[in-house]
Amino acid sequence: MKILLKSLVISASLCSPFVLANSEAHSDYLKGTAYLNQNNYKEAITWLTSAANNGSIEAQNKIGTIYAKGIGTEANTQLATQYFLKAAANQSSMAYYNLGKIYESEEKYSTSIDWYNKAIEENNSNAMNNLADLYLHGKGLVQNTHQAELLYIQAAELGNATAMRNLGFLYTNNKEVKQDMSKAYFWFNLAAEKDFPDADKYRDYTGKKLSKNKRIKVQNEALEWLEQHNS
Repeated sequence: MKILLKSLVISASLCSPFVLANSEAHSDYLKGTAYLNQNNYKEAITWLTSAANNGSIEAQNKIGTIYAKGIGTEANTQLATQYFLKAAANQSSMAYYNLGKIYESEEKYSTSIDWYNKAIEENNSNAMNNLADLYLHGKGLVQNTHQAELLYIQAAELGNATAMRNLGFLYTNNKEVKQDMSKAYFWFNLAAEKDFPDADKYRDYTGKKLSKNKRIKVQNEALEWLEQHNS
């Protein structure tokens, strides 16, 4: 999409090599993203790599994810980590989270937890959800279902659909949490509103455990919650 600028004044400071380099990096990032959306991975990787090496934080995270997941190329965790570390050096909360995932996949839980906590300081809800998973299963720290519950709620309050689904599971069948089908139904309703995969099935399953009046009450509570959190 072309943007027409009728009146454009460029000051001398905006023509500095630093600004021009960043402008070029952003342009390369946009090209790389466009190619990625077209599944043209070779061109996407070329342009995103250029953007990342010229300082684009968005490109550093995106090319890191490409190598981490092996999208259109062989997976390369080492390269992914290098790009995520570049973005993290520029205080990218997404990079903190991505590094947490990388180290968790390598079962380096202590390092993973450190990165998740850095991301959580920046209100990254995905990091909250993943750290909750580690608490729930006792990986890298003392198992603590209550702490997992609190982190899931914190992430859900920020609109994280995965955390909403996980809370539904927690109240449905976790042995260390009192089974509460009303709470489970509430969170599955919210996850379904976010179109989380299969959340509608879990919602319907738990809904069958409740009376019609109770279902209506919880549905209204879920709608009120959405209105409050979307305002």
